[in-house]
Amino acid sequence: MSARIKALRERIVATIPEIFADRAELVTQSYSGSFGQAMVIRRARAFRDILTGIPIGIFPGELVVGGSTGQPRGCQVFPEFDMGFVMNELDTFDQRTSDRFIIAGQTKARLKAVFTQWQGNSIADSALELFGEEQKACTMDLVFILTALRSGVGHVIVDYPLVLTQGLIGIKDRIAALEAGLDINDPDYADRLVYYSAARICCDAMITFAHRHAALAKQQAEGEADPARKDELLEIARICERVPEHPAGSFSEAIQSFWFVHLALHLEANGHSMSPGRFDQYMLPYYRRDLERGVSAALLTEHLHALWLKFFEINKVRDKVSSLAFGGYPMFQNLILGGQDAHGNSAINELSHLCLDATAALRLPQPSLSIRWFHGCADSFMQHAFDVVALGTGMPAMFNDEVLVPNMLQMGYNLAEARNYGIVGCTETTGQGNVEPWLTGGFINALKILELTIFDGRDPLTGREHPFHTGDPAGMSRFEVFLDAYQKQLFHYLGILITCDNILDTLHGRLCPTPFESLLIDGCLASGKTSLEGGARYNATTFELVGLPNVADSLFAIKTLVYEQQTVGWKELQAALESDFKGRQDLQVLLRNKLAKYGNDTAAVDSIGSSLVDSLFDEVQQYRSPRGGPYRLALYSIASHALFATKTGATPDGRSRYEVLADGVVSCSQGRDKEGLT
Repeated sequence: MSARIKALRERIVATIPEIFADRAELVTQSYSGSFGQAMVIRRARAFRDILTGIPIGIFPGELVVGGSTGQPRGCQVFPEFDMGFVMNELDTFDQRTSDRFIIAGQTKARLKAVFTQWQGNSIADSALELFGEEQKACTMDLVFILTALRSGVGHVIVDYPLVLTQGLIGIKDRIAALEAGLDINDPDYADRLVYYSAARICCDAMITFAHRHAALAKQQAEGEADPARKDELLEIARICERVPEHPAGSFSEAIQSFWFVHLALHLEANGHSMSPGRFDQYMLPYYRRDLERGVSAALLTEHLHALWLKFFEINKVRDKVSSLAFGGYPMFQNLILGGQDAHGNSAINELSHLCLDATAALRLPQPSLSIRWFHGCADSFMQHAFDVVALGTGMPAMFNDEVLVPNMLQMGYNLAEARNYGIVGCTETTGQGNVEPWLTGGFINALKILELTIFDGRDPLTGREHPFHTGDPAGMSRFEVFLDAYQKQLFHYLGILITCDNILDTLHGRLCPTPFESLLIDGCLASGKTSLEGGARYNATTFELVGLPNVADSLFAIKTLVYEQQTVGWKELQAALESDFKGRQDLQVLLRNKLAKYGNDTAAVDSIGSSLVDSLFDEVQQYRSPRGGPYRLALYSIASHALFATKTGATPDGRSRYEVLADGVVSCSQGRDKEGLT
């Protein structure tokens, strides 16, 4: 790091995140002045009013400018999605042990005033009004988590190269051409006309936002005594006057243009996991061009490090429960390096290595760094990645092209698109700039559903009677009968999750479309629809299965002890589970330690887990989202296994009440990996 970057890093890391009210007030004021207009226009106007009115700043020494608040790592509030939790926790944000926020008294008063106008009118309010009692009970008992209930969607890689190569002026030209080609007799004529108007508003808003920063840089330059800093500020002003309105012509322009787009995506809607994708591919031409012009490598590296600091500034306020489950102010901005090009050749380049160096030097949790590796991948690149991991950063994560390119083909992408895959958030594989993947379908607690099967719909922790029943297992004479009952329960709650997801999907598209984001997703301009209304070329919805290792271990224990050996009766097992093995530690030790476990290459137990996945995979194929895309099954938990534990009782794998669930899905539960890593 340069001395400048060190100083900026120290300032950012030392800053306790603060909650601000500016965006909440601006969106509220904007909505009050747009009654009766199409929602996509209202959203575009709100986007414009936010970018025009939100406070901006350029801090001493900054090379890349733009932030969502007047302070680094500050958070805005998004009342159109949900702010009920903000009101409930208004006086405790600064007392949190995880993800603490400062909030000024004046800010509290401003947010309370905003809340009075939004109460009952947010996405969360509308969804809960449409959910049935069983659906609400499932969310309260953590049968599943709906990640899009109180938040924007996010979880997408937009077409950043489009802005870098064409500029917003080029996108506006395309909008004008599409508008001129509209057929007045087309039934969708009015909808398309409205969408193009909204798209134009968003482009102009972005240009205004950049020009505001240019004006501020000029103003600061006039009062700057240090000649070197004065020149820097004038250069910042020049860059902000040029991009993102026009195509980027240099590495510094490309970085600033990228950053304005990335920041605006977070200001438009409060989704997270907005991921840069294959940054080392689309930024490489600008890096090489500047080197050829004689720009020093040290200056280019400093600009890259400055961008890494800006990634770390992006922040989000979550409710207390989520802050405990997903602690560390995570934003999941996944930037991936290496991999192959469209022809299958190595795409590793010098910028791939510089990005690894940036993460190693700054040692910050954002951006989330990943690499793609493949047969024939350069040893030097892999060794570089290993060296960065060895620093204790937890990064980069490593993704295997030999598995994931075929996986992308299976999901319907063509070969060039498959080879261009990126990672969103933690581990979600997706296309770049051509898909609304809706990777926020939620997490389903397979172990909780097993608990409900064992107690025939009764939750032993809360006493709540869920309405779906498959019978008391004590009356089931064969293991296959019980397994069928569990599968029916699993499919039932999957259907409820998908019902909730479809409600949320529809509400987000109708109440909070994202016209700016949609400009950068292929298919939206051509179809005249935002991505949340089904305009993207590809659409899907993914939900995540959690707790499968616990379920497989539990089912194998039931099969072995209750049905095959008949050494434990159902009533005995139910009583032990309900009491959290009180006085039955002998049974708990037997269940936990004396039976084969999933993930250790024992076919008898592994086959239970794999057959459940196969059946669930087949079941989900019958569902479609409101955007016309398929539902997909994913096998990972992120941190939901910790949250689910708070509402899951003792289980037949020997797990105690409230003990954390398995942290993976395709691997063993913790401590059960007796036969090695694989």
